[in-house]
Amino acid sequence: MENGRAENSMAIKGASYIGEPQSYTVMYISKKVEHLLENLEGIEGSLIFAEEGIRVPDTYAERNRFVFSDNPQREYAEYMQIYADRKWNADKGRRYTLTDGGYYLGENVRIGGNACIEPGCLLGHDVIIGKNAYIKAGVKIKNAVIGDDFTANENAVIGADGFTMAVDNKGNKFRIPTLGKVIIGNGVEIGALNNVSVGSGRDTVIEDYVKLDALVHIGHDVRIKKNTEVTAGVIISGFAVIGEDVFIGVNSSVRNRIELSDSCFVGMGSNVTKPVDRQEIVAGNPARPIRKNRRGDQGSAE
Repeated sequence: MENGRAENSMAIKGASYIGEPQSYTVMYISKKVEHLLENLEGIEGSLIFAEEGIRVPDTYAERNRFVFSDNPQREYAEYMQIYADRKWNADKGRRYTLTDGGYYLGENVRIGGNACIEPGCLLGHDVIIGKNAYIKAGVKIKNAVIGDDFTANENAVIGADGFTMAVDNKGNKFRIPTLGKVIIGNGVEIGALNNVSVGSGRDTVIEDYVKLDALVHIGHDVRIKKNTEVTAGVIISGFAVIGEDVFIGVNSSVRNRIELSDSCFVGMGSNVTKPVDRQEIVAGNPARPIRKNRRGDQGSAE
């Protein structure tokens, strides 16, 4: 593997993925997403682990470095472990301070005015939080940039590692490092005992005025758009995109890498395995369309 030489010869600044590639990043491409190769138009300076047999246009190969492998995910994961180890070693030298308010504060944390932070919280290194934050007892926040008027309820975890695995040469599973951030807009509420994972190929993003109930899990690289409501016990898997003004009912789950379009409605206990159209109501296991959503339907699932 050419990871060491590639690292020395390229100005890599992080990771991305073929769905939304960025220049000067590391990513991998398997045959099942070969159809997304066209997204590399205009991308340069990236290190791309690609599955054997993928045909790469000359223009893409000239601007980037391709390393072909029978297991590009493993190669990518091993390469990214270099970055994870560096971050871990750097963070070991940084210190947390126990404040008079009974919470722990990392280094280089920025918090806006009029914040209320209850005892037992931990704010990790380099976290940024806007004004008027209310962070309740036991909340842990790392790897996050958060806007104004933010509420985090008891024992929520924001910025946890994503759960995504590769397989090594001996057939054993190991975790792929997820080194992105959680980006949260204004007026967002995170429920008690929520888990919001950081991104791997991009940041996990929660836009303005999103409201999450208790016991919600948000997977790595998820994007939730404005004014969406996610009720108790919902699981949203990695890379899913949830549109604006969406309602997701109690104990539902959303499959990875699918999109729920604006103003759709997911009935309680649904298992959403396919994309959902704008203003569509779906329910069931697997979730199936019922009818179009009308104004005023939101909230009726409970």
